[in-house]
Amino acid sequence: MKKYFLVTLFLLITFLGRSQQLLTLEQAIETALKNNGSVRTETYNVESQRALKKTGFDLPKTNVSLLYGQYNSYSKNDNNLTVTQTIPFTAFGSQSALNRSLVASSELKKAATENELVFQVKQVCYQLAFLKAKHKLLQQQDSIYEGFLKAASLRYKTGEANLLEQTTAESQRNEVKNMLAKNMADQVVVRTQLKTLINSNELPDIVNVELNKVSFTNTPDSAAIQSNPSTSYMRQQVQVAKDVKKVESAKAAPEILLGFFTQTLIGVQDTESGSGAIATSSDRFTGFQVGLAIPVWFVPHQGRVRAAEYNRQSAESNYQYYYKTLQGQYQQAIQEYAKNKNSLYYYTTSALPNAELILKQSQTAFKNGEIGYAEYLLGVQKAIAIKEGHLQTLNDYNQSIIYIEFLSGNK
Repeated sequence: MKKYFLVTLFLLITFLGRSQQLLTLEQAIETALKNNGSVRTETYNVESQRALKKTGFDLPKTNVSLLYGQYNSYSKNDNNLTVTQTIPFTAFGSQSALNRSLVASSELKKAATENELVFQVKQVCYQLAFLKAKHKLLQQQDSIYEGFLKAASLRYKTGEANLLEQTTAESQRNEVKNMLAKNMADQVVVRTQLKTLINSNELPDIVNVELNKVSFTNTPDSAAIQSNPSTSYMRQQVQVAKDVKKVESAKAAPEILLGFFTQTLIGVQDTESGSGAIATSSDRFTGFQVGLAIPVWFVPHQGRVRAAEYNRQSAESNYQYYYKTLQGQYQQAIQEYAKNKNSLYYYTTSALPNAELILKQSQTAFKNGEIGYAEYLLGVQKAIAIKEGHLQTLNDYNQSIIYIEFLSGNK
C-alpha cells in the first residue's frame, strides 16, 4: 500500500511539475470563449451567413448576344446586339428575408454554444474547488490518524495496547494516504477537462475559487427559459422554415424578362418619312423587349412548396418538443436546488456543529483514557463523514445553481 502511494505521488508530482496556467473563474470563461474550437466554428458560420446576406437580390447572368451576317437583306454585314435580363420573383424580398433569418439563426446558435461552454467551464471549476476542499479535509483526517498511529505505536511498545490497535491505526492512515492520492489524480482529470475547454497547451489551475455557497438571488421562474439562447435558436428555425417556403413559392411565379437591342438594316428604304433614304451600316435601329417566363409544368414547384411546408411543421413541432423538454428540465433543476438548499441548511445549522463537537469530545476522551480506540475511531469517522457530506451537499447546491443559470441563459 505504501509503495503504491509513493509511486502514485511521484507520478502526480512529475505531472504537476510541468508548466501550469493559473486562472480565475472569469479568466477561464473568457479564455474558453476566445479559444474554444466550437465557438470558433460558430463564429465562422455567422460570418459565412453575413456574407451570403448580400445575395438577397441575386439576378441571373445578363445575356448578351450578337447576330451578324446576312439575316435581313442581301447585305452580308448586318449586325444585331441584344441584351436581356431575367428577374426572378425571389429577388423581390423573399430571398433577402431568408438570408436575414439565416444570419439570426447562426448568431443564436453561436450564443447557445457559448452558453453551453460557460456552463461546462463553471461546472469544472467548481468541481475542482470541491476536490481541493475535500483534499484539505483529507489532510486533516491524515493528521488525526497520524497522531492516532503514533499514540497506538507508543501504547503498543509500553504494553498498554495490543497489536490490533496498532494495525488498525496503520491501516486507517494508509487508507487516507490512498484517498489523498486518488484525490490528486481526480484533480488532474478535472484540470485536463478544463484544459480541453479553454484549448490550452498548458495544464490550467483555478485560483480564487473556493467551495463557498454560490449566491443566487433570482426567483425561480419557468418563463426564464425563454431567455435560453437554445430556445431562441429553435424558435428561429421555425422562422427560417417559413422563409424557405416563401422562397419556394416565389420560384413558382413568372419571371420578368427585360431586353434591349440595337441593329443595322442595311439596304432598307425609308418609307415612313417619304424621303426614300437607304439605310447604311452607320444607321442603327433600337428597341426593347418585355416578357414573362411562365412555368407551364407546376408539379415540381408544388412538390417543393409542399416539402417546405412539411419542413415548417417539423420545425414547429421540434421547437414545441424542445421547449416542453426544457420546461421539464427546469422544473427538475428547481426541485434539485430546493432539495440541496434544505440539506445544506441542515448541515450548516446542525450537522457541522455536532461533527465538531463529536471530533473534539472523541479526541479528549481518548486522550484521557475514557474510551477505547474502537469508540475513538467510530467518533472520528462519524465526524469526518458529516464533513464530507457537507462538502458534497455544498458542491451539489452550487452545481444546481449553475445548471439553473444555464437553463435560463444567464451566463
